[in-house]
Amino acid sequence: MVDMMTAGGHGPPAPTAPPVERPGREPAAGRQPWSPARWAYAFYATAATGAVIGQVWVALTHVPWSPGWPGWARIAAVLPFALCLELLGMATAAMADQRQQLGERAYGFRALSGVTAVTAVGVIVVGHWPHGYQVAGFGALSGSAYVLWLLHSAARRRDALRAAGLLAATAPAYGWWRRLRHPVVTARAAELARERGLDLYGSLRQAELDRRAEARRPAIAAAVEQVVRADHADPRMAEIAATTLDLDRIAGALEARADYAGWADRLAPAVLACADIGADVSPRPRADIAPRVRADVSAAKPARRSGRTRGGQAGTVADRIAVVLAADPDITRVELANQVGTSVRHVRRVLADSSGRTGPAGADTGTPVRADPAAAMSAPVRGDMSAPLNGARPAL
Repeated sequence: MVDMMTAGGHGPPAPTAPPVERPGREPAAGRQPWSPARWAYAFYATAATGAVIGQVWVALTHVPWSPGWPGWARIAAVLPFALCLELLGMATAAMADQRQQLGERAYGFRALSGVTAVTAVGVIVVGHWPHGYQVAGFGALSGSAYVLWLLHSAARRRDALRAAGLLAATAPAYGWWRRLRHPVVTARAAELARERGLDLYGSLRQAELDRRAEARRPAIAAAVEQVVRADHADPRMAEIAATTLDLDRIAGALEARADYAGWADRLAPAVLACADIGADVSPRPRADIAPRVRADVSAAKPARRSGRTRGGQAGTVADRIAVVLAADPDITRVELANQVGTSVRHVRRVLADSSGRTGPAGADTGTPVRADPAAAMSAPVRGDMSAPLNGARPAL
């Protein structure tokens, strides 16, 4: 009977799920890990035996036997019928499970199996009524064995379908509290985990990113549509272009090409201190996009302080700036600040004061002095302080 329940009499048994590896409990080499399903097979055998005994008891009690029949002959006569009634439900359930693994619905096998199980339990209940112990004992054995078999076969069927790629993988356990607080994000995370094989926190993070992208992409698509329509003088051509193009796809491509580092460089002066700008940024010439900062030695305003300053150098900052600019008029502000031993903002302020004192830039010597402090906000800061100071903006 155990063999019948294992394979249903048709084909090999369904594969079981791979064992979960637990630390400190590794299965021995060449030995299958222990499975709790073995207890199920033992229960099947015990429950089927008890149900058959209950069926035989009912037959011995209610069938009008001739006085000449001995007891063993009566048991031998009804035992095959009791076995057939109990095993028919299991056999048809096993055949239905096998057909379901192949993708069929197997309504016929499932209906016959259910009717047989209800009949077997009904015979035991009606035959032993009103004796409660016999009704509960033999009826529970027959019914619980059948229900457990259905659950066990369904679990093995899901394992087989999942191994064949016909059923989605199981999602991580997110917990009922998370599902109540964030039902939409949690449901999306479960789908991503089953589809991409993500873990618990990876699926939650990806679900949140996808939700934010979906909220941002319609705004990008609307702006793209306006640009596409404005690019055509003919309204009909603009309508054709806006309708034909996949605006969401263009929005996704724009998101992929966005220069986040460039925008961060442009906005960095608003959040960085002057000392950080001078210390963390190494000058790198970019002559292809920005001119050098030129300064006039005579335009440097005399400093209000004297004596020794940072770095142990003598003279005021304005004097040292004048000396360095006299040696190298094309030096950048970052290089100038590093050599003088001060911050970029201080150099910019000295040049701005000298520009305001001497009039228009280059009025004295003809050399332009680009010393506008507001121009620093349009220059990349991180990794390149020699970038243009004339308001150039990084492109997406």
